[in-house]
Amino acid sequence: MLSAPIEQTAPTKQPAPRRVGALGNFRRDQRAGLLVSAEDAGFELDAFGSVAETVGWLDGVRPDALLVDTTVQDAESLCIEARSQARLARVPILVLAREVSDLSFAEAYGWGADDVLPLGAVRPLVARLRALPKGDSCAPHEARGIAVVANPDRSTRVVLGRVLRNAGFDVRFAVDKDDAWEQSTGGSVELVVASSELDEPATLVKQARIRESSATWIVTCRPRDLGKHRRSLDSMSNATVTDGYAPPENVLFLSNELARQRGTDNRASARLLYGTTVGFRGAGRDTDEHGFTYNVSRGGLYVRTLNPPKDDDVWVELVPPRSERRVRLVGRVAWRRPLGPNGNATVPAGFGVQIVDGAASDLDAWREGYKRFGAALG
Repeated sequence: MLSAPIEQTAPTKQPAPRRVGALGNFRRDQRAGLLVSAEDAGFELDAFGSVAETVGWLDGVRPDALLVDTTVQDAESLCIEARSQARLARVPILVLAREVSDLSFAEAYGWGADDVLPLGAVRPLVARLRALPKGDSCAPHEARGIAVVANPDRSTRVVLGRVLRNAGFDVRFAVDKDDAWEQSTGGSVELVVASSELDEPATLVKQARIRESSATWIVTCRPRDLGKHRRSLDSMSNATVTDGYAPPENVLFLSNELARQRGTDNRASARLLYGTTVGFRGAGRDTDEHGFTYNVSRGGLYVRTLNPPKDDDVWVELVPPRSERRVRLVGRVAWRRPLGPNGNATVPAGFGVQIVDGAASDLDAWREGYKRFGAALG
């Protein structure tokens, strides 16, 4: 009796493993911890001790994430190199810091990185890797017109360009004032971000207006020059100045705020740029995560992080504006913004919090700090 033929089935094609590259001066135990964290999150880890080794690896690989130890010499150059290449510009970069602080966050954002976490901390790394989007399917759509980044410093141009592309702009670059004026005169130019190193801010904007530029202008400068340049632009519409050493995403906030001023604003209180390290956790949870504030209002704040809490009720701890004492507040998550390009983006990845409770002294300190901060800006 003949037996029935065995049915042949094609082998199931396994998806390519997700890969993460790590640059750092890692001890053996730290390297082992990174390997365990990557495996727990479903990644394969490739670790390197120098920028040159990592760049060589990137020539043949597009990783799903990069981890960068801040103590490595020229670590910044790796981040800038990744952000300057179209195929790597949207790869998430997580900075591993010996200490999570305002300085480490500001430094990392200036490099084009997306988040900061403590070196050697397993749980925060696993959580962030698991939260990362899979693949590169969400390429930015250039639906908001042309943005010109005019700055003599290449690193600054690269990082600002990435921020604006992810927000839906078609980005062009200029390296001197003549080039900036020429680039900004086109009818489809919506935004110009120019360094005060090119010329005095008032002169830059006046010359652009003479050339019939209707674009929004944001001029970056040294912190000590903010007051002087802000006063020089007071009489000019659709133009402002900002700290050139602040996180690059701040220019996106300012461009959106200038657009809002031309329309109707129904907010109960103004949102103000304010950056400081914040501890947060789901209410009743055991351990704080760390993020960095993006903006604040009298009744809430926005926290930058790649790992927003899954709980709707949260505890947040931070130093309010114009204050030296930390406060712990009870909040409710109003919305979450995942990592990735978004033509309507007004904020980087993170979550918005409505303040709903807290000790009376902490609530008073928050509101008073916000009030003083707004008056100083104002």
